[in-house]
Amino acid sequence: MKRSTAWLHWVAVQVFCIAGTTSLLAEDVTLRMKGGGFEISGNLQSYDGKAYIVRSDEFGNISLNADRFDCIGGGCPGAANAAAPPVRTANQAAIDRPAVPASQLGDTTFVGGSAIGTQYIPELISAYAAANGYIVNKSVGRDTRDLTFSLTDASGKTVGRIFVKRRGVREGMNDLLSGAADLVWSGAQASDSDAAAFARQGINLRSANSEHIFALDALAILVHPKNALLSLSIEQIADVFAGRITDWSGLGAPPGRINVYAPSEGFGATAAFENLVLNPRGLKLTPSAIRPATATEWSDAISADPQGIGFNLLAYIRETKPLNIRQSCGLVSKPSLFSAKTEEFPLARRLYFYTKGEPTSRLARELLAFSLSPKAQVALKNAHFVDQAPEQLPFREQASRIAYALTAPSEDFSLEDMPKLLTDISRASRLSTTFRFAMGSAFLDTKAEQDVARLAQELKKPDYNGKTILLLGFADAVGLYDVNLEVSKQRARTLKNALIKAGFAEATARGYGELAPVACNNTAQGRHLNRRVEVWIK
Repeated sequence: MKRSTAWLHWVAVQVFCIAGTTSLLAEDVTLRMKGGGFEISGNLQSYDGKAYIVRSDEFGNISLNADRFDCIGGGCPGAANAAAPPVRTANQAAIDRPAVPASQLGDTTFVGGSAIGTQYIPELISAYAAANGYIVNKSVGRDTRDLTFSLTDASGKTVGRIFVKRRGVREGMNDLLSGAADLVWSGAQASDSDAAAFARQGINLRSANSEHIFALDALAILVHPKNALLSLSIEQIADVFAGRITDWSGLGAPPGRINVYAPSEGFGATAAFENLVLNPRGLKLTPSAIRPATATEWSDAISADPQGIGFNLLAYIRETKPLNIRQSCGLVSKPSLFSAKTEEFPLARRLYFYTKGEPTSRLARELLAFSLSPKAQVALKNAHFVDQAPEQLPFREQASRIAYALTAPSEDFSLEDMPKLLTDISRASRLSTTFRFAMGSAFLDTKAEQDVARLAQELKKPDYNGKTILLLGFADAVGLYDVNLEVSKQRARTLKNALIKAGFAEATARGYGELAPVACNNTAQGRHLNRRVEVWIK
């Protein structure tokens, strides 16, 4: 059969090696694309209800999505040795495929750092099990960093197992690359070197099929509860953790040696801190840093050391004192769930799951899909991580930001527009869901497109009946004020149109240009944060 180059490439990127695969069915079949145009024959190795794994003489082991292919031949699951018709609808295919019993959930391995692995992953598994009627049994491995979660049905029969290895992101990426893991969790985006390694296997690690943002979070700078400091700048934080400032007097506090605490190397929190604070300044973490093994130990050591300073996720503030971040232009940011959700706290970050495309394990696929669903937001809250459900913050709690805006240079300020903005928001509350854009652009980014559906669903709740929904667009301070004002209006209109397509039409779109910045305009990151649309409820 003649195959086009495009189809050959499409199949080639799905080829993978299954080490030690057991032949479950081991019969010859033909898999035909629904609607025709392509088919491939080979020996059926396994089928889990969502994917066929076929060994082909031409391509080796290939995983083909059951929603896209019809199985033809006596070796097909549920077949009665009769050839299938050449074309079937998706509904017909679903009817013909037998239901996959829970016993075929199988096993899956997740790998990553201590903080997320200790607090969130168990909550995720418990929530998934509860939603599906399973009972969870947990056991600890010989290495206490390794956990096994067994899922049993009502009869007590084991239907699947999740092996959770809290070994760090570095080991996780190696395992994912080799096929020893189905999923890696990380507190930082995959490195360029990791992306290149996966690209050599035909996997785009930063595509929507492999990179999944499951939560937002922020790193907090932690000190002893009785420490006199209230805030530090990013530059001061960098100097402390690089060992350039070693005494508290260098920060305006009573003198004394600074004891730096940090997570072990390879953990997502460490990579995130390096990416946000140290790497942009060409600095390295001081070799004298004290590096406890687990997330709770990082914080507890600081709360017991009057001279200690460290960083951790918001979930692990515990008994420490978190410091505010003072930006170079005078804005002060507080570490909070709201500032993390808006991604406006200087140490805010996204939390990632990485897979090699769609996982071959049914259990891994279901857990991944569940983690990205609204049901999983409760698990994030229970684990004290930052879920993506919208929160409200009243105007009065944003007074410092407005006060800063009133002192802006004349070229970034308008006596005509500022009173209009204050009229809009002075008796309103801001939702944490915020939409951001590239410079000069009114096109939503990937995350923003995902947030549109979440926001539309939120605004349809009875809580918002009779309320005015304001979509307020903003810009950075680069360029002429009038140009930026028009760009900000277009951004607000873009979001309004997206919400209409998502089923919500009752919103008012306005633009306010450079007014009320949430970050300093003297850095690329700050300008990116200022190019946004905020959602206000009045």
